Amino acid sequence: MKKTIAVILAAMLAAASLSGCYGLGFLRDFLADDEEDYEDMTVDIPGTFPEIDDYPKNTIPVPELTELQTAPAVQEVNVRPAEWASVQWEPYSSPYFTLNIPSGWQVEWQGDANQLAWRAVSPDGKIGFFNQDHAYAAKDASMASALGFSMSLSEGTVQEYFETMYKDTTDYFSVQNSCVPGNKDVIQAIRPYTAIRDYQALYATFKENGREGEGVYSAVIMDSKDVVVRGANYGAWEINCICTQWAPAGTLVNWAPVIDTIAKSFQYTDLYIQQWQQIAQSVTEPKSTVSDNDPVMEVFEERSKSDTIIQEKRSDMLEEYERVYDNNTGEIYRAYNGFLDDMGDQNRYTPITDNQYTEGYVGWIDK
Repeated sequence: MKKTIAVILAAMLAAASLSGCYGLGFLRDFLADDEEDYEDMTVDIPGTFPEIDDYPKNTIPVPELTELQTAPAVQEVNVRPAEWASVQWEPYSSPYFTLNIPSGWQVEWQGDANQLAWRAVSPDGKIGFFNQDHAYAAKDASMASALGFSMSLSEGTVQEYFETMYKDTTDYFSVQNSCVPGNKDVIQAIRPYTAIRDYQALYATFKENGREGEGVYSAVIMDSKDVVVRGANYGAWEINCICTQWAPAGTLVNWAPVIDTIAKSFQYTDLYIQQWQQIAQSVTEPKSTVSDNDPVMEVFEERSKSDTIIQEKRSDMLEEYERVYDNNTGEIYRAYNGFLDDMGDQNRYTPITDNQYTEGYVGWIDK
């Protein structure tokens, strides 16, 4: 009998383990009367048990399993290169100098080894670089015509020179900042025979033919006492190492590396050197004022960066862009608002710092 009961208990425990609460109560009732003789008692045990779904549901709530949150896969984006980042270069040569310029740009020049002036401009004329060896301005306005000068300057400063130069050709020319670059000694070495009165680089904004732009304007102003007309010696201002560079408003910081590359590629030809040596026997090798200094980058290093940062941030806000840094390429892009949210949590693209606003950007990321 004990063997029979053991079999029955094993079966009942198995059923209880499946049936939950009511199975344990049934087993307790079954064992309640221990006086009963179980010798002749038989119990039919089914060969199979009901499916689990047939038993009452557990009333204790069980939280549902959710899908594991996984980091989004790294996405590749299509970058639309900015115009200044996709420049293709080509050589340019003239009898007196050679250059590297962006494809499609034009070069204009005039003069010779005694007085050379040239400029390189984009096809629409909105971006460019101009260099001139020297020019003159009269100290006395009444003597300008007699001396053959196109202008006169009362103070003889760089700012006065450029404001006078552009007053009749632009709607406005407004100097925003000025500095004295650190290569003043180099310029002094080029013109050792007279004292340098002033050497400045100016940052200015302008409006011309309805379009707004910005530029950097630099020159050396010297007090020349060697202007001789009909045997008489007249004092005048000699303006040397004239360099100007310009671009549409808000883009000069981006075009600066392109303009800088043009300027640094400038080289005099052998013909220029020969003619220049004949003019100035004391000089054995002419100096390229373009490659000796870097007026574009110097003025941006000297001027306060806060104005540029504020301007670039305002531009992004109005045009609904955000700037991102690509850690894989080391480039800065202007992306649509929400780009970083769409990309998710990954390390490739990160927001730029304030200082990086002064580095410009090389392309756009469109949605």
